[in-house]
Amino acid sequence: MQATTTPSPFRGPESLRVRGERGAFWGTLASLPITIVVLGWIFQHQITWQQLSLLLVVAMIYVSFARGRLLGGGLRVHDGQFGHIYQVVRECAQMLRLPTPHVFVRDDPFVPVVSIGTGDPYAIVISAQYVEHFGDDELRFLIGRELGHIASGNTKYTSLLSSNGRENGVIAIAFGAWLRKIDYTADRVGLVCCGSLDAALRAIAVTSFHAVGRKIDLGAFAEQFKELHDEPSLRLGEWTASTPYATNRIAALHRFARDPLYLVWARRFAASAQQPLAPDEQRETVNAGFWRRAWALGIDLLVIQTLAPAAGSLVRIGPSPSALKALNADPSTPAAVKNVVTTFANGHGTVAIGFDNAALTLAFLLYVIVLVALIGQTFGMMVSDVRVVGADRSARVGFGRAVARYFSLFLSLIGVVGWFSLFRRVQPFERWSRTRLVSGAVRS
Repeated sequence: MQATTTPSPFRGPESLRVRGERGAFWGTLASLPITIVVLGWIFQHQITWQQLSLLLVVAMIYVSFARGRLLGGGLRVHDGQFGHIYQVVRECAQMLRLPTPHVFVRDDPFVPVVSIGTGDPYAIVISAQYVEHFGDDELRFLIGRELGHIASGNTKYTSLLSSNGRENGVIAIAFGAWLRKIDYTADRVGLVCCGSLDAALRAIAVTSFHAVGRKIDLGAFAEQFKELHDEPSLRLGEWTASTPYATNRIAALHRFARDPLYLVWARRFAASAQQPLAPDEQRETVNAGFWRRAWALGIDLLVIQTLAPAAGSLVRIGPSPSALKALNADPSTPAAVKNVVTTFANGHGTVAIGFDNAALTLAFLLYVIVLVALIGQTFGMMVSDVRVVGADRSARVGFGRAVARYFSLFLSLIGVVGWFSLFRRVQPFERWSRTRLVSGAVRS
């Protein structure tokens, strides 16, 4: 069956992205240094770029364990278990021309529905405390929202900020402007998927107020929007949150439902729903070219140079001056020990460790091997939208092939072979290690 040629919902003049989403993303990144300084002053703790880089790498590894945690502590949704939910996910994914993600139900009193993952296969997680409170049309809106996050490429970033979807005050302050924008975009996708403004509003009410949401007069609740906007100072509280006010979301959905763009995408989604994904569409990947590889490598080198001291710098290791002074003043300290303490206090006992190019190279190899083995991509690859897969397009590489890939890369460079193939989409070391660097979605 020929694959549908539906345009991307997130590119071009008919994009479903709300205005300013991309600007908020780049603006957030540009203002991050100032945000770090302000947060450091508030919490009386200096936040360094080394700490941020380390948190970034740890977050990627933590997210890679999410699937195991879900399999161990959640219920896998499939045709035979919560089949009605799985059917909704499958239909909505088909509308967006996405592979069906994994779906789990877990006990979470705080987050009704969330999508997680840094690449295929993504997972949608539904709270066990909410799942029975949603009708199928409301689920369609909520699942459509999360699929919108996945399809727009936002889930891979939000997962690093919070792997369980729970709000964090620091994250809300640092990234809230962008996080609120992508929520409005996701609401648009959810509305197009479910096709019912009433169902979308009911879903927002239930996720905001749990079972009490069924008893809310949505018309009266919407009136609070007018009161909120009549007094500018009342809107300031939203700036410290990672999600928009429910009243603002409802008002935005009312506006979008009257927008001709809604009808355009409603027709396109309906057409896509009648066209099952062909096997080649589910595995549509291309071997990454030189510039994508170079962009990913440049970002990863920047991460490593931030994590590790610059080449040739020294780290001084030794007891703190206060500890030395206390030890020397203690009358019970033996004379021989006091002599050693005096030596350290005079600066002769500190140990200097140099971080040369060899050490940085080893740090880089450890970084790429661990991340590629666990999740198939480094941070630079994630930003560049590429990932390492098997030669047969299998999603999981594992430690064996990750080590083989970068050992082969090292051999190809010292053997000069690699320098003559920089512009090839399939490098010699990739043939030797049976791996590929690809861009595009990959299903496991």
